Amino acid sequence: MSFPRFLFRVKDRQIEEEAQNLVAHFGIKDVEIRRDDTIKDAWFEDNVALKTTYGLDDIREYMERLTAK
Repeated sequence: MSFPRFLFRVKDRQIEEEAQNLVAHFGIKDVEIRRDDTIKDAWFEDNVALKTTYGLDDIREYMERLTAK
């Protein structure tokens, strides 16, 4: 199964650890997890670039759907 590459941008260590646990649990290798103390600015940059920003629950549901196939 092939997973598209995507990025976790997180605001603190707790969310970073949860994201790492999710990635490890689902066995996904091609993911970057980046802690970003300026997540508010990062969100704005993504919005201006017309990128979609997802919350942790959205990412969890996405990975569960991918692995259910």
